[in-house]
Amino acid sequence: MSVAAEEDIVLAICTDKWDGTRLSPSLFTGENTSVSRLALIPLADHWDIFRKRLEKPPERRLELIGEINVGHLQQIGRTVEPKPEGWNPAHAEIPQRITRGLANQIVSVLKRHQPPPR
Repeated sequence: MSVAAEEDIVLAICTDKWDGTRLSPSLFTGENTSVSRLALIPLADHWDIFRKRLEKPPERRLELIGEINVGHLQQIGRTVEPKPEGWNPAHAEIPQRITRGLANQIVSVLKRHQPPPR
């Protein structure tokens, strides 16, 4: 069962995909792109989840969180499938292969969230 079109999903944007100005389309290229569902875990809680699981200091640090609507992905022929994990019950995946050209389209509409003040 796919995630509903009304839902918004987020994903971690780390220093290996963000140079401070530009976002690399490789964030989305390939198959089984990991995302997380905001309907299950609020944005504020994703910062800690992503930091604990994805950061590998000093070379890889969480810089931003990207957000996109599932309906937008469905319009370009991609679905989001729930894939809960022990570390993240809101985990999901975009199972279809995403080409670089399609990744550029997704990156261009991705809403970017800055980290909250510590």
